[in-house]
Amino acid sequence: MEQLIPWLVFCTAFLALSLWKPPAARIFLGVFFILMAVAVNLVWSLVAPELFVTLGTDDPLVPFYVWVFQNVVTLSPQGFGALAAAGELTVGLLILSHGWKVKIGLALAVAFLLLITPLGIWTLPNPVMAAGAAWLMTKDFPRSLVQILRARRRPAETQLSEGTG
Repeated sequence: MEQLIPWLVFCTAFLALSLWKPPAARIFLGVFFILMAVAVNLVWSLVAPELFVTLGTDDPLVPFYVWVFQNVVTLSPQGFGALAAAGELTVGLLILSHGWKVKIGLALAVAFLLLITPLGIWTLPNPVMAAGAAWLMTKDFPRSLVQILRARRRPAETQLSEGTG
């Protein structure tokens, strides 16, 4: 329960950022998913895979989650963690790409956030973050994070090449 309020504040701040500065929110969300994949799910799967079983059996809001975690996740908690990490990493990389790939990544982020919402009271703010991601789906992101960073690193070259022709 003590995680509920900080997570609600975090998700609300992300929603506000999505409405105020969509490009920054898109980059933030992509990096967030990558960090969660590597720093949480990958590390847990290597160090404490049993935490994945506990995650779904401690206090889920939907009883079906207990069954899934007791009967499916327990077969290979390490594999489940690695799969979760791979999924989040993929979502993050798609969000940081460009064009239609960003929209797919955002749609997957919304689905993921909503899918894990019933894990407990502490995940109830997830739909707030999902709303921010859904709002970002209404925007176009023609450049990837890599393209944005390259353009900032070489602004003089970009101006010269755009000015010729």
